[in-house]
Amino acid sequence: VPQGNPTPMPVKPSVTTLSGFENGRWLIRNRPTLVASIVAIEWIGDGIQASESEAVQEIVTLAVFREALATSLVNSSWFADGVAEIEVEAITNLAYVAQSDEAAAERITRMPFLTTVEPPDISALTTLRDLAAFSPEVFATVMSHAALRDGISDDMAPIVATLNGVAETNSALIDVLLDPSRVFLERRVITLPLSGEVVLDIIRTTSGAARSMDLLEDSVRGVEEYMGAPLPINHVGLLYEETVDAGVNFGTHIAIHPDYDVDDGSHEASVAGSGITHEVTHYYWSGNADWVDEGAAEFVVAVIEAARTGRPITVANPPCGYADSISRLESLGISREDDEFGCNYSLGERLFVDLYLTLGDEKFRQGFSALYQASEVEDDADDFQGTAVGVEHVREAFRSDDGAETTVISRWYDGTEPYDLSRLDTEPVDPSLASLNGRIEEAYVVTAEDGPAVSRVSAQHATDWIILTLKYSYNVSGGRREAPLEIVEYYEDGFEFRRRSRMLTAVAGNASHTYWFYVGPSPHQKWAPGHYWIHVYSGDRKVAEVSYEVTP
Repeated sequence: VPQGNPTPMPVKPSVTTLSGFENGRWLIRNRPTLVASIVAIEWIGDGIQASESEAVQEIVTLAVFREALATSLVNSSWFADGVAEIEVEAITNLAYVAQSDEAAAERITRMPFLTTVEPPDISALTTLRDLAAFSPEVFATVMSHAALRDGISDDMAPIVATLNGVAETNSALIDVLLDPSRVFLERRVITLPLSGEVVLDIIRTTSGAARSMDLLEDSVRGVEEYMGAPLPINHVGLLYEETVDAGVNFGTHIAIHPDYDVDDGSHEASVAGSGITHEVTHYYWSGNADWVDEGAAEFVVAVIEAARTGRPITVANPPCGYADSISRLESLGISREDDEFGCNYSLGERLFVDLYLTLGDEKFRQGFSALYQASEVEDDADDFQGTAVGVEHVREAFRSDDGAETTVISRWYDGTEPYDLSRLDTEPVDPSLASLNGRIEEAYVVTAEDGPAVSRVSAQHATDWIILTLKYSYNVSGGRREAPLEIVEYYEDGFEFRRRSRMLTAVAGNASHTYWFYVGPSPHQKWAPGHYWIHVYSGDRKVAEVSYEVTP
């Protein structure tokens, strides 16, 4: 009689485990060796959990249609120890690559960067997927590049992630970026309250500002905090290169012109953080009506800048010179390459800022969150992820008991409500400059230095800046004196759209001087017809005010 507990017989995993999956029965009948390998994996053979079914369906489908790729994945260490959500993304991307080039997909699975699957690897796989599908010649060039002879390394993954965007905007940079001796990679791993661990990468081909990584982290933290939702991606790559004029979010990474990778007191340095914040916000806001995406991104920038500076929330873009309402803008049928596209920034941000100022912080944030959640709901009517939200979704998300949002939406989308000028500063001018023992004697605008004062400018002929002229007098003793000023520009829509600091100077003696300052939209932007104001402040005191009219 046997003594003690009998040794349990090993239970052979049942191939029927796969029979409930689409194409599973076919696979069991026709590829028994591969099926045996699949069910021998412990987390599959011991019973598939609901959370694991998506991964199993992916591998079953690949085993039917892409046997070599499926075999390679089944043999990978990260597949054998259980498949997390990020690894399902990897499998899906590899399956898409295989639709264009199965041999390349199978080779990719054996590359060093996929020894484990990390967030930068998903960005790289997404780029390879898109190149294989839409730019096969570039994909072939990348896959055969000498730098990738031994495969993509972990250090190369965030660089490869940029190549689809680079192929669209400056393909000559591909060879540069794939040359390890010419690329600098800076990495920081942070932990966010809602998103958990997020990998930040900055890619450069020249040296840049030490503070840029801090700006990137501040933007990512600030945007997540305001959105109140996890960042939709756990890898934020930032490429500083001459691939874009200012900044673009390609989904796989952000690209920003290297002029903004500076810390030298320039205008570019002063707006560098805002540009990064705008592009980070596009991880949340993309795929919707253009004015929603650009307006929402500009609004989040305005919130974060207001918190940083202590100033009220306002807009940052000059008024639209092509349309006076969003519905009119939509009727133009423009593309991103058109000059008119910039109006999505100016009109979109005005709608959201006006809603914020009208509804107040709490109600606005509820509506903003509801609008974002609506954009995340899957719409079975199309092949795109989520729902492309537009004005009807905005109306619903911000609906209030008193209907306050109706006036705002009608003002900016329909163009049927008048502008609100209640926020315009109507205090009288006090032209004294105490620090210079002087005053502003005259203030007016001209179209050329030393030109005559004008009160009316034609938008058709305004191809350059107009110039604010300040004539001031002073009586000082001792050394050089300065009077700091803020020059604020308003449009007839009631919004301050530009604020800049400047300094009036005085040397010992009793004298008068003239100061010229460029105002209005920059020369490449079209003027919006209407009334403009310029207010000049010394501290909280308005020391000069000028108004002028822009005619069509």
